[in-house]
Amino acid sequence: MKSNDFLTTAGKVMVYLASHGAVTKGVELSTLKLAEELGVSQQTISRVLIDLELKGLIERTEIGRKRMIKLTENGIRKLLDMYAVLKEVFETPVELELQGSVFTGLGEGAYYLQIPYYVKKFEEKLGFKPFPGTLNIRLLGKSDIIKRLMIEKAADIVIESFADEKRSYGGAKCIRARLNDEEVAIVFAERTHYSKEVVEIIAPIPLREKLGLKDGDRVKLRVKISPMNL
Repeated sequence: MKSNDFLTTAGKVMVYLASHGAVTKGVELSTLKLAEELGVSQQTISRVLIDLELKGLIERTEIGRKRMIKLTENGIRKLLDMYAVLKEVFETPVELELQGSVFTGLGEGAYYLQIPYYVKKFEEKLGFKPFPGTLNIRLLGKSDIIKRLMIEKAADIVIESFADEKRSYGGAKCIRARLNDEEVAIVFAERTHYSKEVVEIIAPIPLREKLGLKDGDRVKLRVKISPMNL
């Protein structure tokens, strides 16, 4: 296990020890070995181990020629406190906002949303029957494209690919979103002619008609994602 660079050396040592079994038993480990594993000097490791021992976070014992290190109850509690904070951070959804302008697409969305397989899968996994057509949005700037890439990575609703006697059809990933006050979903198609500056939206209603949208109109999409999915 490689410790993260942002941790202090003391934190790296404790994580390393925990990952090598020092939570339940003593671990045989030399300062030279630990220094090599963490990429710091042996003197630094010696100093850190002394400090951790003085703080009651580890205990060191010698059994014959073996030098054993074990996390104490306080040391384990310190790691659990760190874990609890990180768990809350990464499990709390964050909202991303995409801004873009509406444009007329190539008609691919309308074609695929008339194929019974896709209609059935979208209805099963999104909870609504999509209107046969997509709303195409061209993102406004680099920051929106970066957020789009994050959202695509976090998308966890999968539409599997399939094939019939004529051809094969690509799969897609989806994620729920809101456009104004309307429930929609962003579709990231496996096969598409669009660049990463474009997002395709499906909804149970004709969005252009319902929201009075025309080409060039600017819209905002709001998406909640879990950092755990990034």
